[in-house]
Amino acid sequence: MGWMILTAIAMWSLQLVLGLWQFRRFNAHVRELRSSCGRVAIGKAKGGFRSGAVALICIDGENRILRAETMAGRTVFAGFHPLAGLEGKFLPVLIEADCEGFGKQVKAAVLNARQDYENYRLMQKERSEDCAVVSG
Repeated sequence: MGWMILTAIAMWSLQLVLGLWQFRRFNAHVRELRSSCGRVAIGKAKGGFRSGAVALICIDGENRILRAETMAGRTVFAGFHPLAGLEGKFLPVLIEADCEGFGKQVKAAVLNARQDYENYRLMQKERSEDCAVVSG
């Protein structure tokens, strides 16, 4: 009985350590992209029992996609891979057809990045309008 508890604690600890390792790798990669490209939109699609996906989309000042990468998989060992076919397109007007040929989860992550970026832009616009009203 005691060995089962010790095994469960060991497995939970391993999961915690590997999760932290994956999180640090992710943050380091986002920092690298931000230093090389500038702005990065991040989208995610949770997998549940399927593999999940994360999309990182680098955009320029005109919201044109410079580079896109995805991390998809079931384990903490999943790495980032280039996502071809989005370069040159405008992030705010991406539609599902632009993601043709991507897996279901990757497509959902790309569209989530677009939606999250739009929500961010709206929030920034509301803040600037609120500041104008307060100062005016």
